[in-house]
Amino acid sequence: MTKNRKNIIKQNFKHGTFLYHKNDRYIGKSLSEYGEWSEGEVELIKKVVLTNENIIEIGSNIGTHTIPLAKHISNGGQIFSFEPQSQNHELLMENIFHNNIKNVTLSKIAISSKEGKAFMNTFDNEKINNYGDAKIFENKLENFEEVSVKTLDQIIFDKLNENFSIKLIKCDAQGQEPNIIKGSKKIIEKNKPLLYLENDDIETSKNLINMIKSMGYLMFWHLVPLFNPNNYLKNTKNIFPKISSINMFCIPIHTKIKLHENWKKFEIKDNNFHPLKKI
Repeated sequence: MTKNRKNIIKQNFKHGTFLYHKNDRYIGKSLSEYGEWSEGEVELIKKVVLTNENIIEIGSNIGTHTIPLAKHISNGGQIFSFEPQSQNHELLMENIFHNNIKNVTLSKIAISSKEGKAFMNTFDNEKINNYGDAKIFENKLENFEEVSVKTLDQIIFDKLNENFSIKLIKCDAQGQEPNIIKGSKKIIEKNKPLLYLENDDIETSKNLINMIKSMGYLMFWHLVPLFNPNNYLKNTKNIFPKISSINMFCIPIHTKIKLHENWKKFEIKDNNFHPLKKI
């Protein structure tokens, strides 16, 4: 259990009851001010995943997306949720419990390109931090914790059959996305799931784009402003000016999904372009 619980807040929001870190400058702050977090991501995924289909979520944090997506696919669908960082994992477990969610399989494992051990940063919850900025490292530093590392293929591939498949893989893993995809190639080749990947790291972006393209996918930028004017708490103050969640929505070239014409202008054709690069 988290040693210091005084900075853990429990409150009812748009998608249910959540415990969150009071001193989290992004997710916690967004929940307290708006009652939601990066809601545009949830809205898109709910449009493309049916209520009986399965999702893999890598980097679930405290479950602000896990909970509404689990409710959405509660007609027979499952979420395989991975969150290795102890402070976030603990609140994620509690949030799943408080919202009576039965269709989430939660693992405290880091996903990458090979099996092994790694280390993750922990946070002093007396101080303002970005609790979503937990990364894995090969070497241990002060205030780091050891975590188990596996590939997605190791955990999920043998479960796949004609009656069980993955519709979407959602990944928010602080620049680990290329390694995660490397360790998921068997699943991707067999099921051709939709991919929803954070891509806010300029250094890894080109490699990630090339990798996904080589697997037979079309890619589209999906930028979600952290301030939603229609937020749950009806707060009109924008505390996140000019800040967006930067993601790629990736669909197999031979897909039955029909996107609106507006998506064409967001198609990724230049692997050197990144929304964060100064023009």
